[in-house]
Amino acid sequence: MRYDGESGRIIIGYRELVAIARRRFSPTSPIDEDEPSVSVGRSESRERIYYGFESGGYSFELYADEPRYEEGGIRITRRIRSSPKKPKKEEAAQIRGEGYITAFIISALSSGEAVKILFTYVNDLTGESADSEETVSYAKLESFFKRCVGAIGIYALPEIERVTERMPSLAKMKFPYDKVREGQREFISAAYRALARGGRLYAGAPTGTGKTVSALFPALRAIGNLKCEKVFYLTPKTTTAEAARECLELMAERGAKIRAIVLASKDRSCRRGRVCKESYSLCECSSCNMIAEAAMELYSLQKTVVTLKEVLPVSQKYKVCPYELSLTYSELCDVVICDFNYLFDPSVYIRRFFEAGGNYAFLIDEAHNLSERVREEYSIEITARDILSPTECELLGPLSATRRVSENAEKVFRATLLPLIKEEIRETGDGKRVGATHLSEVPLRLYTLFSELIVTVEGELSASLGAKDEERDGRVSFLREYYYRLRKLDYILTSFDDSYEMLLFYEDGELKMKLYCLDTGPVIRKRLSLGHGAVLFSATLSPLGYYKQILGGERSDASLEVSSPFDPSQLSVSIMDKISTRSSERERTLGAVVRVIAAAISARRGNYMVFSPSFAYSEALARAFREKYPKLQVILQTPDMTAKEKAGFLEKFKEQSSSYLVAFCVMGGIYSEGIDLAGDSLIGAIIVGVGIPSLSYEREAIAAYYEEKFEEGKQYAYIYPGMNKVFQAAGRVIRREDDKGIIVLIDDRFDDPIYKKSLPKLWEGVKFLGDARELRCELDEFWRDEK
Repeated sequence: MRYDGESGRIIIGYRELVAIARRRFSPTSPIDEDEPSVSVGRSESRERIYYGFESGGYSFELYADEPRYEEGGIRITRRIRSSPKKPKKEEAAQIRGEGYITAFIISALSSGEAVKILFTYVNDLTGESADSEETVSYAKLESFFKRCVGAIGIYALPEIERVTERMPSLAKMKFPYDKVREGQREFISAAYRALARGGRLYAGAPTGTGKTVSALFPALRAIGNLKCEKVFYLTPKTTTAEAARECLELMAERGAKIRAIVLASKDRSCRRGRVCKESYSLCECSSCNMIAEAAMELYSLQKTVVTLKEVLPVSQKYKVCPYELSLTYSELCDVVICDFNYLFDPSVYIRRFFEAGGNYAFLIDEAHNLSERVREEYSIEITARDILSPTECELLGPLSATRRVSENAEKVFRATLLPLIKEEIRETGDGKRVGATHLSEVPLRLYTLFSELIVTVEGELSASLGAKDEERDGRVSFLREYYYRLRKLDYILTSFDDSYEMLLFYEDGELKMKLYCLDTGPVIRKRLSLGHGAVLFSATLSPLGYYKQILGGERSDASLEVSSPFDPSQLSVSIMDKISTRSSERERTLGAVVRVIAAAISARRGNYMVFSPSFAYSEALARAFREKYPKLQVILQTPDMTAKEKAGFLEKFKEQSSSYLVAFCVMGGIYSEGIDLAGDSLIGAIIVGVGIPSLSYEREAIAAYYEEKFEEGKQYAYIYPGMNKVFQAAGRVIRREDDKGIIVLIDDRFDDPIYKKSLPKLWEGVKFLGDARELRCELDEFWRDEK
């Protein structure tokens, strides 16, 4: 839906009209009972037909694709994900509605005649198709059209206000801070160019640059200057979402008119335990009949950024799903703040925006996390036992088609894959039979195998939804979970190409197949193409070339490394390159590491974090340190901490003290990213080890792939991901312009040229030191003016 200020009309496509109407067909929906003023036409290219009408005091222009005319009717062909012979209700309803709207315009053009609609459904995965036809009278088409018009009229005012008030305010908005920091101006200019021209920018910007405002400010200006329609601010953590919310509210205080929402997940939104997964009838807030009215009440609150706090009471008042209400309200917003999943996950992405894409700006915060998240979402594993699970479900009766077909599928699965791994199976010292292998192609039989199983499960699930017996809800819940897992597997099977590897594992009779995404670049690039432009940014995109590659960058995409706004004298970086912390050396060098930690903190009293590669090693370090320095306050991150314990851990850093606090933490854990301990809350980070991932079959597959592609297999699989953990942990130290602190890295591998290559520009003054005494002298000098 788009308001055209010149013509004074609201322009909407027929697919969007049907989609909006389907979300809120209600007996109380206002329907324009007056005969609409008809204005029908075709574009010169004959690709579209138009229908102009008045409703609720607003002028609309509806457009539809020019249909194919054949056999005395119009042909509507659509690709679907379900069985063409029995399509899902939501798919069939949308397509049928599109056919009705197209037929109505045709009927209006031909003096109100009945129209024959020929529907063709094509399965997106198998190519299987099925046809149906329907002849619909003008009266029925007109009635459907009026109901759709009644459903969209309520959204007219927000769209007009967006064009006439919000966009002009964004076009002339000023930078919300009194001054632009060093590096910010360059970031802002580069981001605006990417978003305005429809490109991508990969930006490494150190902590303190002001990344959030440097991305949001040009994106909102791009909306105001008609370069894009909506901004999606995507983030992996709630902490960065909160920073975006605060930034938008500051901009609004300075005069910008903005509507935004922070999307919470379904699980966080729901206060009823997602009982709708079993049956919508179990939840009093499952209806969407009043969704538009609820969305307009949220709109009337005049909040710059709507959060779950505002959504929940409104959803309760109108008895609508809070998650669906959030999605509906997001259509009225300029900015949508949400998790990576809502664009990149193949199962839970927001279909109303990203089924076909649009003129969107994507801002990807903490982009260094995106590749691993995408790899996880686009990889899947399944065992023979998983396939056979319906036979163990008592809720499925003995005549269940799913039980029968899954039993046969498990046999075919084993018969197809066991010969491929048979030669790799060996007996271990404890008598277990294990084996593993990998393949670059998936056996063709598996494609048809899972397609057949999906069709069977889908049919039984559909039949169960209409059942009345007592076990119906439990049966539906099991079938639905089983079906969704198969659907994801099928989706990844169809995506399998040179960027994937098929891994097979065997252990004591259990057979497991894993479809593993090696190269996330093509997937991310494809998802980003659903928008107009994108800015991917983080404080730790180093080396930038590596991240540009794994995040879908192309040669024509812009790159930017922003200089640190801090004076180099604010940070001391030391590398102790004479101590090995490899697994085999840790026990021998434990004392040396403890001495370095003691030297690092002895130069100045304060709060420090010690990061190491694992919980076991962290505990060993903490124990040895306590034994040697029993009077110092030592706290330890453990793997099973409760939410209260996690919060209490951080509170220790906010307590005023003139003594020492030494916290032993894990690299890549909750305290190495996303926490903000400014000022004297944290004055030093000691990082033990290089953070490389553990050796695994999957990591070795990644190494082999990138060795062949760039001759950098070890770097892509181990070194660069490990160093990012190091950089993230080190980034906890300098958070504000007046902060001062130290970073000490302990491992002889930091002196290797491969590791040195990935060190950030911020660390240009790094010093390589030989022992604890040298470190103490170096840090005494650094802190001399602070004592």
